[in-house]
Formats: sequence, C-alpha cells, structure tokens
Amino acid sequence: MEKRHRKQRITAPVFAVFLLALLSLLAGGGTGTFLDTTAWAKPVADQPVPQWPHETSDLKPDPALVFGRLPNGFRYVLMQNDTPEDRVSMHLNVQAGSMHETDEQQGLAHFLEHMMFNGSENFPPGEMVRFFQRIGMEFGPDANAHTGFYETVYDVLLPEGDRKNLADGLMVMKDYARGALLLPEEVDRERRVILEEMRARDSASYRTFRETFKFELPGFRLPKRLPIGEKAVLETADRALLKDYYDTWYRPEQMVLVMVGDVDLKMAEKMIRERFRDIQPRAPRRAEPDPGDFDHTGKKAFYHHEKEAGNTQVTVQVLDEIVPEPDSLAWQKQSLIRSIADQIVQNRLRTMLKKPETPFTDATVGSGIFLKYVKYGVLAAETDPGKWEETLSTLEQALRQALKYGFTEAELERVRKDYLAGLDRAVKNASTRESNRLARQIIRNINGDRVFQSPAQEKALYAPIIRDITLDEVYAAFKSVWAADHRLVMVTGNSDLNGEEKAPEEMILAAYDQSEAVAVAKPEAEELVAFPYLPEPEKPGKIAEKRELEDLGIVQIDFENGFRLNLKKTDFEANSVIANLAFGAGGSTEPADKPGLSGLSEAVLNESGLGQMDRDQLERALAGKSTGVRFNIKQDRFLFQGSTVSDEIPLMFQLFYAYLNDPGYRKDAYELVMARYDQMYRKLTRTIEGAMTLQGEQFLAGGDSRFGMPPYDTFRTLTLEDVKEWTRKPISEAPLELSIVGDFDVEEVTELATRYFGSMKARTGTAETPRAQKPHVPKGEALSLDVNTKIPKGMVRVVYPTDDMWDIQRTRRLSTLASVFSDRLREVVREKLGATYSPYAYNNPSRAYPDYGLFQAVISVNPDEADRVVTAVKEISADLAKNGVTDEELRRAVDPTLTGIKDMRQQNSYWLNTVLTGSREHPEQIEWSTTIQEDYAAITAEEVSKLAKTYLQNDSAAVIRIRPSQEIAEKAGEETATDETGVEG
Repeated sequence: MEKRHRKQRITAPVFAVFLLALLSLLAGGGTGTFLDTTAWAKPVADQPVPQWPHETSDLKPDPALVFGRLPNGFRYVLMQNDTPEDRVSMHLNVQAGSMHETDEQQGLAHFLEHMMFNGSENFPPGEMVRFFQRIGMEFGPDANAHTGFYETVYDVLLPEGDRKNLADGLMVMKDYARGALLLPEEVDRERRVILEEMRARDSASYRTFRETFKFELPGFRLPKRLPIGEKAVLETADRALLKDYYDTWYRPEQMVLVMVGDVDLKMAEKMIRERFRDIQPRAPRRAEPDPGDFDHTGKKAFYHHEKEAGNTQVTVQVLDEIVPEPDSLAWQKQSLIRSIADQIVQNRLRTMLKKPETPFTDATVGSGIFLKYVKYGVLAAETDPGKWEETLSTLEQALRQALKYGFTEAELERVRKDYLAGLDRAVKNASTRESNRLARQIIRNINGDRVFQSPAQEKALYAPIIRDITLDEVYAAFKSVWAADHRLVMVTGNSDLNGEEKAPEEMILAAYDQSEAVAVAKPEAEELVAFPYLPEPEKPGKIAEKRELEDLGIVQIDFENGFRLNLKKTDFEANSVIANLAFGAGGSTEPADKPGLSGLSEAVLNESGLGQMDRDQLERALAGKSTGVRFNIKQDRFLFQGSTVSDEIPLMFQLFYAYLNDPGYRKDAYELVMARYDQMYRKLTRTIEGAMTLQGEQFLAGGDSRFGMPPYDTFRTLTLEDVKEWTRKPISEAPLELSIVGDFDVEEVTELATRYFGSMKARTGTAETPRAQKPHVPKGEALSLDVNTKIPKGMVRVVYPTDDMWDIQRTRRLSTLASVFSDRLREVVREKLGATYSPYAYNNPSRAYPDYGLFQAVISVNPDEADRVVTAVKEISADLAKNGVTDEELRRAVDPTLTGIKDMRQQNSYWLNTVLTGSREHPEQIEWSTTIQEDYAAITAEEVSKLAKTYLQNDSAAVIRIRPSQEIAEKAGEETATDETGVEG
C-alpha cells in the first residue's frame, strides 16, 4: 500500500470517531466550505500558507460564510445567524493537540488549556471566570474549552452581539492566543485539578479503550498521545515545558477564529483584523508529527477482561492506513454510498433483536475515516459474558451474508427514503439552525479538511445521487470497506476467559474459524407493512371552551369529553413540532411492592411498538418520515412524547391514537429489556455512580422505593404482566392533555385534535392515585457505601432538605443559591484545595411530592479526601447561613441566569415541558412564564441569604460517602484516565 510522504503537511485532521459520513448532513449540518473575501492578504514570508478545504476541492462553499486571512496567517470564519437572538458563538480553534506533544510533554496540550483560565495578560489569576459571570455568561455552558488529538478549541457564547460584547470576547480570545501568563504557582495549583480530572474520568470502559487502541494501531502515535497525558509528566511539568508547547504551536497560522451569531459581520471583521494582526510566532515552528505506521494482515484476536464492565463487547473490525485526500464530490459520494450500505446492515441487526435466538442486546455497524490517517470498518455487539461465542458467530455470519449476497431493493428503498427525508428536513430547518451548533460544525469541517455547505447545496448535490444509486453501487461500496486481507476479532468486557486450557486469543480465533465453516443463506425479503392500520374516528368531538392568551400566543381548548388541548405556535425552529400527550400520575403511582416498574414499563413499551406492529415493522412503515412517538414516565405523569415536521402532523396524531388504543406489550421486547437491565445492574454494582443509583437515591428519599433502583433480585421478579397491569389503566382511562408547540397551523391541529381525541368516550379518571407515603430527607444521617471496584475514585454528596417547587419565588431563589454555592465549591474545593475537578450544587424541588426537595452538593473525590471535602462543604454552608451571599456573588449568579432565560424562552422545549404540559392541573405555570425574567432580575442578596439561613443547616444535612472497598482500593494501581478522544477543561 502507498505510504504518505513524511514531509507532507496536512493542515487539519479528518473528523469522526466511528461517525458515519452523512450523520451531520441528516442532522441539518454540513460538509461545506467558506467564502474567501480577503484575497488582499499576503502571508508573512517563510510561514506555511494555510489552506481552506474548498481551495483544494471541487465543492462550492456555503455563500453565507465569510472567510478571512490576515497577513500573519491568522484566519477567521464568520456567519450571521439569529438563532438564538442576540447570542454570538465565538471559538478560537487552535489546530494543535496532544499529537503535537513531545515525549516529555504528554498531557501538556490539555494542561495548557486549563492554564488559559488561570491568569493572562488582561485577567489576573481567578478573574477570567468572574469576568464571564459579570457580563452574563455561565462558566461551563457559555465559556469552556476542549483538547483533542489534533485540536484545542476555546468556546465563548456571548450574551449580546454589540460592539462591547464583541470587544470583550475578542479580548479573551487574544489572551488565549498569546497572553497566557503560566505563573509557576498557578501551574502547581492546577496540576492537582488535572490529576483529579484523571481520577474522575477513570472507568472500566476507558481502560478497555486504552488497551484496545494499542492493539488496533500498533506503531501508531495516537495510542501514545491520549489527551489526558501521562501522570508522571503532569506531576513534574513546569512553566518552561508548558511555555515551549504554547510558543511552538499557538502560532497565528495555526489558529482559526470562528464566529456565528446575531452580529454585524462587517463590524466583527474589522475588529478581528485590528486585534489579531499583530500576533507573531514566538518560537520556531516544528514539523508536523509523524503519525507512525501499522499494517494488519490475517486474523488477529484481542482479549481484555474488565470485571467491572456491565457486559461483553464483541467486535469484528478492519483498519487500514491511508493517505489523506482533499474533499471532493467524488469523495463525498463514496462516503454517502458506504453509509447507506452500513445503514442497511444496521437495519438488519435491529431486526435481529426481536428474535429470541439473537444472543446480543445491541449491535452497530460503521465505516469511515478515524483521526486523519485510519480507514475503518467495524461491526460490534453487546452481550452477556456467557454468550460471546454465539454473538461472534452471529456477527461474522451477518457480515459474510452481506458480503456474499448483497442487499435487496426493498432494503435500499427504505434507507433511500430516510436519507432523502433527512436532506429535505435539513433544508426546511436551515433558517433556524442554532448558532453554537453551526459554529461547532464549521470547526469540525475545517479541522477535517471537509467543505462546509448549506443544506440547500447538499440537497442539490446528494439527492440525485441517492435517488439514482443502484444496488450494485451499494454492494460494491460495502465490499470495498471489508476488502482488506485481515480481520481484527476482539472480545472485551466482563467475559472471563482466563484459566482455560487455551489462551483467550486462541479461543476467540477458534470460535471465529468455526463460524466461518457455517453456510449462510440469502436474506429473507422484508414483509410489506403499512401504517396507519386503525380506522379514523367517524365523528368529530365538540369543543366546550376555547381561550386565547394573545400576549403569549397560547390557545387552550377544552372538549366536552374532558380532553384538553394546549397550543403555542412558534417560529423558533422552522419545520419542527413537538408534543406531549399527558395522562395519569406517573411514577408516583408505582406499586410499593414492585420497585423499578417505572423504568421497566417505559423501556418495554418503547421496544414493543404497537399491538399489530412490532417496533421493526413500524420503523419500516415509517421509512422516509420524520415523525416519532416515545413513551415516558415522569414522577407526576405518564407521557407519549411526539416529534414531527410541519407537513407530517396528521401522522403524529395517528401514532398517538394508535399508542393509546393499541399499545404493544411484547414478550420478545420484555426479554430484550430484561437482558439489558441485567447488564446494567452488573455495571451499577461495580461503579461509584451505580452505588448512588442503587442505594443513595433511595436513602435520600427516606427509603421510598420510587427512587433509584431496587436490588437486582427484586427487579428481576417483575413480569410483563406487571407492566400491563400497571400501565393499561392510565393509558385507557386517565384524562388526556395534549400540548403542542412549534411550526404548525392552529386550525389544522385543532381539527385533528377534534377528530382523534375530542371524539373519544369521556375518560373517567379512575386510574391509580399517588401512594400516600411521602419521601423525606433523612436529616442529620450519613450513609457510607463501599463498592467492589478497582477504580480509585469516590463521591461525596452533602444534601439539605428544602421543599417542593410550587412556591415559585422560593424555587427561583433556591436555584440562585445553588449557583452561588456551585461557585464557592469551584473556588474552594477545586481551586484552593485541588480536591476535585468539577464540583457542583443544585436544588431539585419535587413536582410530585409535597414538601420534598433536595439541595445537593456533588463532588467526585479521591476517597482519602472525602472527609476533608465534606468539612469544606459544610464550612461553605455554615458561612452562607451565617453571613449570607454578597451582592457581587448574587450578580455573578443572576446575570448568567437572565441570559439563559432569554435563550430558554426561544426554545420550543421550554414552552412545551415547563409551561404547557400539566397546565390544566397547574394553570399557574402559564403565569410563571410571564414573570420569570423580571422575578429573577428582582432577586436580592437578602432574600437568598434568608433562604441560606433557613435551609443550609448542617445539623439537617444528610451525607453520602461512596468509595472503593478498602481491600480493592489497596490493590488498585495508580492508573488514571480520561474519555476516548479528548478532554474538556
């Protein structure tokens, strides 16, 4: 195979970690390019000339993008977009990450990302976060960063797009680009936070990934450059080492400023040129890192055992080293065809799940380019530890069947409809795409050397390809992925294959060879199915009362049969409609002798489909549609939740109607769900987070079985009949409330509701009422939990009883108190003590249970630090209770909240889930939507301080400490970890 030239410089990484080429397209994003408006700019001599993806492609750029390059090589991409109004999503994209580190710098790209918030030219240590808060931004959601293999990206979501806010944002970005102070004392302090981040991210799944990565890419640099780095390096790194990386790679030609939002682009462009034109390289440029080489041949087996994993993963994979190539229509066409082939196989795997003989509980297939130089094809499944051989055989034969016989016209047509619908949906949604998402898509495309296009461009290019594609083309594309002369066969997770006569790898290869000897048959043709199958109601219902709240754009209609319809037409999301069909009292009615029934019922009904159509048949019948309905159980209500597009609203009503009148309760769905729960319990019993679910949540509710999960021996006694008995009555008898928000015609929706629901027989409301028992916080009590895990991390929760949510002014002020508390946790427990990575506090008032609420401080810790952290949390509480909050703290808590409220009020989900759903029983929710902004703005430090004095009493606090069992902890190594492909700072 051709090897790349070692001196060749590729300007940006290819995006995707097991990401199909068309996913961004179907999500309304784009593979696209940029409009160069700065041909006048000339790069500084002797600096490499950065190229935009479209400059080496035959694809045309999205004309809405403004692209620029300064004489020093610094680049920018701008796009005007007014969703949400006023906000501006600004990002400094540094095209360097952990792959650019030397051996002595492993982890310093991420370390440096942290240091940007700890002192810079314009912000003394500790001041940048406070600056963000003072201008109405929340640290985390509005200001953050992440480090990957080939990139480090800094994010700022400005509250306004005026000159002052742009100046503030650009000042921060310029400090990131060249103004970091890297003070030695700040380096020493921050290293403790990063080491705690390593601990917090450690898990069985990460350890599996790390070992698998080494096997998959032997000789490659990637497995040796995980962004979190090496503990030994991080423990000794100093300013000089960090500054060497900073000066070497934070170069003007290595950086791209991306800005999308409600902003004057001419003003923004002028300000960028003024502020970034003087940035110059501070050190000689190093050569781009050599990624290394690998070359797989034949069959290779890999085994990795993690006792703490919840299941076993079986994988068949091919990996080839490639030479990166520029974006082009031909490249995109081949990627598209490959993803269509993969989707056909994915549909086959999904169909297998309903068969009782299928040994796996979930499976996936994919292909594409991984981190620039690796082409992959993967087929993977999750299973029980004792079924790995059956699962491997099933996967191998499914793959061989597709490679031998190809696909059917019916299978292709199903996927063709879905892809064409996705293109059409993206075009119709384009006018209200969200700025932050657009900006991230642009960054992904730049760094992937892929051209960013508008949805209209994509539809024009790819719809004809999809319509005209042939079975032969799809078959050939799939075979090309798997044409490699090797197979990587992997078994990882909780299957213990050690101690057998043969080595695990020998057993895996023997099972694969045995499967290959089994003949495979041609796939059976798919059964033709049609929806809807229930007759429409013959007579429309009658409206009893209709009310219009003109100032809010809300329509409320009550029908004679007791049905309530709530409507709010919006222009927040073009061609998008969401709905909740609510009924009954939800999880609060879960029988006391059947804990866990809520979660089981929700999963079984969703997996079952309908009475006359299983889930797979329903999905095939809805091919090419953008409408779906899911069952959900909240503490205070049951819900069928629907989502659709403007011209498919009748279909959503038909689905609601079918789920109400013919819900599915399938044995195969129940068995699949129970198998998944079995795997989930295996994981829960061996993780710190799982201990909270299994024991901690119920403890905080005073032993109420409706909280958390019961022991597995109890859960496994639940039956399909239990699900039917509990849910049938509310589904068939409880009064209905349908709330719809989005881009729809009010008259059309009213007519549909009148026909489908207004015509129903009056529902008597005889469904079960909530249990009389009330949850309560165990005041002053403590719970210590030991977990059988080798992961050396723990958790602390300090919990104060508060109240339910129905005094909305109190609820809003307790939320503000939680923001202040979170900020003190950050400053004290993270910044001062270095005892954790991401502490937070929140108030959780109950809708369903009177007088019940939890104010929680949640901290992931070194188990040895648990008592010190509990003490620190209680000291924060005591100080707030005694001395209250300061005016400065209050403003830094409230101002970001006010910015968030502006965004929230432009979201369909807010109006649906917070305002309309449940407003028949709680009409005050409507009024709350009119007061939220002014009420938060009116909050005073005195009010919040009074609540702190009332509720933050340490003698009422319940404390949970979760840690590895002592025996396990003593044996645990010093290994630490992070997520798979990057870390967020």
